[in-house]
Amino acid sequence: MIVVVIIGVISAGVLLSVNLTGKDRDLDKESERLLTLVNYAREQAEIQTREYGVIFHEDGYQFVAYDTRRQRWREVYEDEILRLRKLPDGLDVKLIVDARPVVLVPTSDVKPSDPKDRKPQAKSVKDVSSLKDAVSAGRKMGEDTKSTLDEAKKIAPQVTIFSNGDMSSFEVTIEREGGIRSVTIAIDEKGKVIEKPMVETRT
Repeated sequence: MIVVVIIGVISAGVLLSVNLTGKDRDLDKESERLLTLVNYAREQAEIQTREYGVIFHEDGYQFVAYDTRRQRWREVYEDEILRLRKLPDGLDVKLIVDARPVVLVPTSDVKPSDPKDRKPQAKSVKDVSSLKDAVSAGRKMGEDTKSTLDEAKKIAPQVTIFSNGDMSSFEVTIEREGGIRSVTIAIDEKGKVIEKPMVETRT
């Protein structure tokens, strides 16, 4: 009985998100938001002359910026607008980059980083009292470097927004679960980010 009630509530929620004219409010809203944020990040890349990127997930997306000092990608924690965003239940993301589909992971796999992005410093050799400690410190330093490289790989964006305004060739589709209806955002032949008309599949 409880399971039936839960299914009924979920179904009602999905039905309420689609009004009588056939429009999907959540889908419209999220696709418009993504288009606006991509264009905003593009403007910021040109204004700040720095590279930005977008990491897409099965159920959301996030923006990252390239830190030239540390030579790695990081979250844009100084701009709340470009934070990690999770789509409402029932919406999924599909991504194609350079005409190739990309396998995405859910946002639940993303671990938030420290806004200060600080790592404890390994001991220098001159501070170590014995050879054993020196070897240990060297090993720890190597582990820290490997860990940093691993983290940098994890946060690498699939779509890059260059400082001159150019972008990777991509198509991202936000779709209602099961592919009932979808909206695709892509780069056109003039390099403009556009939103294609909603596609609805009749079953």
